[in-house]
Amino acid sequence: MDEETKDLAKTEPMYPARVSGKDGKARGFEDVDVQRDIIMPRVAILQSTSQMVIDGLGRLGELADSLSKENFGSEFTFIPIYHFPTRCKFDIEKGLVCQSRDGLTCTMNSDGKHDLGQQCINCEDAQWPAEGGPDCSLVYNFPALNAVNLVAFPIAISLMKTSSKAGKKLISLAFRSGEDMFSRKYKLYTKKETNDKGTYAVADVELVGRASDEEYAVAKKFYEMLKQRRVDVDLDGEAPKFD
Repeated sequence: MDEETKDLAKTEPMYPARVSGKDGKARGFEDVDVQRDIIMPRVAILQSTSQMVIDGLGRLGELADSLSKENFGSEFTFIPIYHFPTRCKFDIEKGLVCQSRDGLTCTMNSDGKHDLGQQCINCEDAQWPAEGGPDCSLVYNFPALNAVNLVAFPIAISLMKTSSKAGKKLISLAFRSGEDMFSRKYKLYTKKETNDKGTYAVADVELVGRASDEEYAVAKKFYEMLKQRRVDVDLDGEAPKFD
């Protein structure tokens, strides 16, 4: 965490959670269906072309909440709850044009090139070309707890394209523990890389340590709530960034 982020953290007051329902549940959401009504935000990696950077609300390489636009600064400590794969294809002008919610079959298409239900394994956009990555990228999604705000609904760590290596690294680190995925805490941060198209930020992760008993218990409850449901991750505003 850089000095500017530390100073911001010091000035932001921490308030107790206002939760008055039974079993620690927040009131007012009795008729909300998590699968139907909730879009899970993701930790967005800000690039030079990201709207928050253009608007002066963030800098290249910083991390932010894709829905609330809260800027987390240069790193984000989290507890991954579980992993699920998806696929997505972006058009530089139209944004998201094709998607698979399970990483196996096409579930959304707006460019007219693919049929719903088409198998991704046979799709030409999912094949690796001679150079670069496939047009339709495999996404490593991890619903996760913000380690500094356990009462908040999980946020997704979604790693794709040049950041897909970090997704494999996170799975490997968690698997080696021999325990539940949510038994450890990790740090997400970025590194700047440059190619002939410009400078861009790439995600990386590292192990922070063992989750506390409280953190583990909260993560376990969210695992039981979310794992058997389809989760839609907010991908609005995501587009190719020098990949």
